[in-house]
Amino acid sequence: MNKKHLGIWGRNSPPFPFMKLLFNRKGSSYFDLMVKTLVVITLMVTVISFLSIFTTYLNLNHICRRVVRVIELEGQISDKAYDVFYRLKQQTNLSPEMTIEDVEYKGGQKIQLRDTFTVTMTYSHPFTIFTPSFAPPVKIDIPMRVSITGMSEKYWKLLE
Repeated sequence: MNKKHLGIWGRNSPPFPFMKLLFNRKGSSYFDLMVKTLVVITLMVTVISFLSIFTTYLNLNHICRRVVRVIELEGQISDKAYDVFYRLKQQTNLSPEMTIEDVEYKGGQKIQLRDTFTVTMTYSHPFTIFTPSFAPPVKIDIPMRVSITGMSEKYWKLLE
């Protein structure tokens, strides 16, 4: 057996001296740690940026639920429902569009006891993928839609 090629790795030793430079493992754990740290930081930033989408959807759902509850208690689509809608828009910095569907009015804007209605809010959330220094940011618009059905809790005695 040729023993001049046996180094510290035994049979796995490189036969040529310049190959020893390729297999030199001194300091490699530092590079591994740096690469792993960069990967973990990149994943954390990605997860945090996606949380903004879920927060926006939860805020939209909250606005819709509050407006539905006001209409249920009032028994009509009044200025109070629109006041709650505009106040919550300002608090959340969202600008959704609100539509009220599937409603049967009795005597104006009044909704009779146990009659149902649906409040739908739509919003397009701009999600920034990245912001280059030499161009405008790259964005994707994510459409969001929340529909909640409510039931009037007020009895209206209508004159006929």
